[in-house]
Amino acid sequence: MALKPIMNVIKNESMGNMLCYKVPCEDFNNGSTLIVAEYEEALFMKDGMIEQVFQGGRYTLTTENFPFLTTLKSTLISGGVSAYNCRIYFISKQHHLELKWGTSEPVNVLDPVWQTYIKVQARGAYTVAVKDGKKFFVKLVGANAMATETDIVKNFRTAFIQNISEELAAYLSASPEEVVLTCNKKKALADGLMEDLNNILDEYGMELINFYIENVGVVEDENFKAIDEMRRLNQVKMFERRQNIEDERMRYGLNREKAESDRFVSGQAAQADYERMRIRDQDGNNGWARQEEAEILKAMAGNEGMAGAMAGVGAGLGFGASMGRAMGNMFDQGFTGAQGDGVNNGLFRANPEAGANVNICSKCGAAVPDGMKFCGNCGAPMEKPKIICTNCGAEIPEGMKFCGKCGTPIAGASNVCRNCGAEIPEGMQFCGRCGAKVEG
Repeated sequence: MALKPIMNVIKNESMGNMLCYKVPCEDFNNGSTLIVAEYEEALFMKDGMIEQVFQGGRYTLTTENFPFLTTLKSTLISGGVSAYNCRIYFISKQHHLELKWGTSEPVNVLDPVWQTYIKVQARGAYTVAVKDGKKFFVKLVGANAMATETDIVKNFRTAFIQNISEELAAYLSASPEEVVLTCNKKKALADGLMEDLNNILDEYGMELINFYIENVGVVEDENFKAIDEMRRLNQVKMFERRQNIEDERMRYGLNREKAESDRFVSGQAAQADYERMRIRDQDGNNGWARQEEAEILKAMAGNEGMAGAMAGVGAGLGFGASMGRAMGNMFDQGFTGAQGDGVNNGLFRANPEAGANVNICSKCGAAVPDGMKFCGNCGAPMEKPKIICTNCGAEIPEGMKFCGKCGTPIAGASNVCRNCGAEIPEGMQFCGRCGAKVEG
């Protein structure tokens, strides 16, 4: 009777894609050498039971070192050396990369923005490794004796796709953004699936090292086209809204610039009037009044109706001299102090009895034509600033200490500028707006 071959050195001689490899020989010498790589485990099995698990390292198998070998002894003798019979399995614990997955059928997802169902498909890859060799062998390998990467993909495909489909639909529907945008957040979705998929593998003594989503795509059906059209119309409305806002902002800016320009022109005109009156009166002989008289006479002489009427009564060219005398008398009656009285530097002053259309400056006493807001001689404002109640906004007569409308106490004279009406902080001696000295 021929003897069975007996192995003296036991090691894994399988291909790299094997997760479980059974040593073909089942008879081993007492004292044989077991070599287990660092990335694997060796399982010793007898009568359907795993007797011991060896981790990475080099072992000399003797009954003295490993008492369990005594129970494996047989009557087989080879060269005077006793032998034992058992089955040995090598379990690879290295990472198995790029195991592919993909949804065979599109997943229906409710778009959270457009509230329309659309279909998505996904694909990717994952990396697994054996965490518990004994548990992996008992629950997954068993009587098959061997297991490859293909077996892993085949065994876990349905469970993986079921969980991936459910989690994918839940994640996309719960997102605040529309599905086509959330589909680009593949890493966040993959991280969310890791825990659920790991629970599936843990039951079989395995662990999920990495999980990748290569692509999540939307099926371009009728619903997708409808969403695309709604998105386009929404973008048009948003563009028009932004354009209207920009137009309003531009109109506001133009109006503000125009108002500032008008204020500037008005100020320049007032300054020009002041300078013109000052230049006309430089001779100290009512130059401004005399020029105004000449302009009035010129306008009246150019009036054909009036000139014709005067010619009809024989006035002829003497009209000009008569009118000049009449206007001179008018100005003599209406104005006094043409030669200067030592107070207003030669500026004419109004005669109150004549009822002339002029105002008197309260600061320098100069005559100011009606309608002027500032004195042409000293620049002081012609109107006294109104006192306004800071509580209710009512106008308060001068000299009042309380508001007649709401009873609010009125700030003292030192707190309101008599020149421009601005409020002056306590202790200030000059107005911060116009620079006028605060009166005690």
